[in-house]
Amino acid sequence: MKHTNRQHRLEQLRLSEAKGTLTEQEHEELLTIFAELDAEEAEALKPAKEKSQQLQEEKTTLEETASQLQDIVTERKQLLTDARTYLAQLQSKRALLADKYYRLTGQNLSQR
Repeated sequence: MKHTNRQHRLEQLRLSEAKGTLTEQEHEELLTIFAELDAEEAEALKPAKEKSQQLQEEKTTLEETASQLQDIVTERKQLLTDARTYLAQLQSKRALLADKYYRLTGQNLSQR
């Protein structure tokens, strides 16, 4: 009921304001009503703002985690590349040693 009366009073004051017949006392009353409405709106929006802030914090945390996971993926890819390169070097050295052995003995290393 209070809100209905206030809304009605606000309409009356706005009408007086539009007509240019608003007294100083009515002007103060109008400002008071606007302040009350602003305070109520701020209070009503408080949970939504808090939820928005919480979601933003969660988003930031998830982005940081995603970035760290991407770093791990990048490092693992590099590790795999390094392992393949090292394996290729080992296979090349093994082939050279097998070739030397064959030239010296005439036998394949794989036969032993």
